[in-house]
Amino acid sequence: MSNRNRSSRGRARGAQSRGQSAEVLFEQALWGDEGESAKAFDPRSDRKTLQLCRQVQRALMLALAGECGDELLRDVSVDSVEPAGGAGHLLVLVSVPGGVPAMEILARLNDRAGKLRAIVAGSICRKRTPMLSFVAVPSLTGGKESDHE
Repeated sequence: MSNRNRSSRGRARGAQSRGQSAEVLFEQALWGDEGESAKAFDPRSDRKTLQLCRQVQRALMLALAGECGDELLRDVSVDSVEPAGGAGHLLVLVSVPGGVPAMEILARLNDRAGKLRAIVAGSICRKRTPMLSFVAVPSLTGGKESDHE
């Protein structure tokens, strides 16, 4: 019983020495401190999430170059991979070469999403493989070449 009193007195004394009462500390813990110690979690700036995005981007570039087995998808390049809400769902931006309908590319990517996800799972060290969502953007180099012709 004397140990319990000593430890509670020590904590109360520590809070008072910093100029904060126990009530203020409780309120800060309950509502969150808006000071420098409380930082909102942002998956776009989380180092591990960004590392995962780079690993997935590399795996998808290699998969689309040959492992996928689709001639049309070989011309598609992966521009970037970004977290879509967190590390469990990733947004893959692919550039579509000129003259190829973006909807056709998206349809083929979505048809092969399971295989692409399996390839990603083999190249990352995670318990769960993230879901992949694809967004097609026009290729800048493809558009410039077709303008000069």
